[in-house]
Amino acid sequence: MNTEKNYLIAVTGDKGGVGKSTLTALFVEWLLFKGHRVRVIDADPNQTTQTWLDKCAEKGRTISSAHAKLTLVDTAGTSGASLNKYIINADLILVPFKPHVADLEVIAGWFYSLKESMQTRVRFIPNMLTRTKEQGVGYQQLSEAIREEGKGEIISGLRERNAVYPPLLNGSAKNFFAGKLNLNTRKETEALFQHIAASLRELTWS
Repeated sequence: MNTEKNYLIAVTGDKGGVGKSTLTALFVEWLLFKGHRVRVIDADPNQTTQTWLDKCAEKGRTISSAHAKLTLVDTAGTSGASLNKYIINADLILVPFKPHVADLEVIAGWFYSLKESMQTRVRFIPNMLTRTKEQGVGYQQLSEAIREEGKGEIISGLRERNAVYPPLLNGSAKNFFAGKLNLNTRKETEALFQHIAASLRELTWS
């Protein structure tokens, strides 16, 4: 990433309970592990990400840097989130989702409601993936919405690893990626975040 430029990344979507805060914390940990400074803003009334920041601070580790060039915002999963000032001004809009048909009806409707300039900046991230027929149908439904609009993209996601990702929000004195990780987990997260970094370069340098 060009460290001379300010970047704003918003983690959002018109659906709650899809892992936005977990993804935010995981991405922040990866950025820190790669040597980047990051400013973290929790714009969700639930304050899950802020609670994680506080827990890490209690254990002696400061996560957010006020003057970092890269800002990552965790937003609320509520109706009207697309009008949030962070979403409108974001260089990249990350939208985690569970590939369930009912959930994706909400996500697709939200995506259709966006202006084209915003749709271009959207990267959908399938989360809590399992190999089920329902998830396959849901994934296809979102793919069709993206094809219809000619904007946005689905990028690599995260498998359902309940023993690995959710405990991250308990806070730690050590960076998540500095610990012992299963090889598949390390490959999965590296592929996802490298893809996000490439999307950011593509959108901000074009």
